[in-house]
Amino acid sequence: MKEKIRYFLCGFLMGIADTIPGVSGGTIAFITGIYGKLLDTIKSADKEFFRLLFSLQIKKAFAKIPWGFAVPLLLGIGSAIGSLAHVMVMLLEQHADIVWAFFFGLIFSSLLILLKEVKDKNPQKTASALLFVLGAAFAVWISFANPVALSHSYPVIFASGFIAICAMILPGISGAFILVLIGQYHYILNAVTTFNLPVILLFLAGCLCGILSFAHILSACLNNFYHITLAFLSGILAGSLVMLFPFKSGQSFSHMVILCGLILLGTIIPIIINWLGKKQYYR
Repeated sequence: MKEKIRYFLCGFLMGIADTIPGVSGGTIAFITGIYGKLLDTIKSADKEFFRLLFSLQIKKAFAKIPWGFAVPLLLGIGSAIGSLAHVMVMLLEQHADIVWAFFFGLIFSSLLILLKEVKDKNPQKTASALLFVLGAAFAVWISFANPVALSHSYPVIFASGFIAICAMILPGISGAFILVLIGQYHYILNAVTTFNLPVILLFLAGCLCGILSFAHILSACLNNFYHITLAFLSGILAGSLVMLFPFKSGQSFSHMVILCGLILLGTIIPIIINWLGKKQYYR
């Protein structure tokens, strides 16, 4: 029961992160130590699963899925998005720098821990350094990209779900920010808050197709090119800090102190988790 509660809370934090442009649910999965388990769970819905499902061997098909992990995680994600969508819109409109400060600390601390993992016993240090730079450049480019105005047609909604979910499971790339770039963020968020079922279901269908295909690719990269894949993901995390930097001109000293405190709080949390030694980040 304790594990299920932990998975629910991890999912809840991931759901919060996925509603914030600039923050990735994949980053939260890294921080909370469930990233490997998340990828393995997604991969369990493989060709064999669908073969059994379509041949009506439903019990055998669903036995392949680790429901003890998947159900509480999905309930947590859904609960956060459903209950906090209004709150996150309000916070981002009125106090965006406060939200960004906390997540800046989380990501910065996680980046340091991840870089240590990349450095340890790495036989491909030159390639890892190059991939780190490429990952950082990619994230910075996304951060400064100009939004485009796409329609809200059904094909676009499906494609938005496909693209956004791939970003959401990549640490450092925000699926919500991808939705902002393609002009779908407020439309999808409004569909959730108004329970626009056709739009929600079509978006989720795109997410399902995206996550089932992309998780296999990412997992294969981690299994076969562990250090350089982590280096690329580290670069993405580093580049994402540019977008989340909370300090701007004109802020009062007291407000900057608050922001520093939130950064410190965010920085401490992953360090404590790592120090306790109860969770592994990547395997």
